[in-house]
Amino acid sequence: MTDRKAPQEGGSRRFGRRRRGGEKEELRHLILEEAGSMFVELGYNGFSMRKLAERMEYSPGTLYLYFTDKDDLLFTVVDDALNRFRNKLAESVESTDDPWEKLNRLGEAYLQFGFSHPAYYQLMFMWRIDYLIGSRQEEELPRIHAFQVLEDTVRYALEKGALQDGDPEAYSDYLWASMHGIVALAIQMPMFDEARIAKLAGYTKEMIYRALARTQ
Repeated sequence: MTDRKAPQEGGSRRFGRRRRGGEKEELRHLILEEAGSMFVELGYNGFSMRKLAERMEYSPGTLYLYFTDKDDLLFTVVDDALNRFRNKLAESVESTDDPWEKLNRLGEAYLQFGFSHPAYYQLMFMWRIDYLIGSRQEEELPRIHAFQVLEDTVRYALEKGALQDGDPEAYSDYLWASMHGIVALAIQMPMFDEARIAKLAGYTKEMIYRALARTQ
């Protein structure tokens, strides 16, 4: 059998040029992106560091310079995705003081992230939930706390009197379930094309407002 380690000096056209440029952080980012897609494609048991190395046309040893094993890689993929996700949500609510506009922008940011990064989204919320609710030994909080920005936004809306009196955690779960359902349909159901998803999102937004808004 031919040894596929040969391309490691130059790598494939897709990955190798970046490596020759000495951009280690960029290579690490590319590894995470490719690994995220492969975890979804192959499943946890079907994934291996060797298969990832072959797809990227590097030796497995190159990948082990960045990650100790596939569990470490999966943890890092999920962490990276959650950090991006949390940052997008946080950014979406910073530019306005209006409670409902905050909730609206947060919802749009949530949906856009899910539509733009389906592999990441599935890893975070649909595939390996144990990684979402777990934590590494050196961490005090589970990864689900990356989603705190939603509950904080709901609490803000309650404090400002924009929402009916209620449990902020339950309200947050309701909003989360609504947004998650839309993204899951968009990812898994081919009949939910862009137009159908846009209509669904619009109706969902209207129904949420009618259900939760404080009437004067």
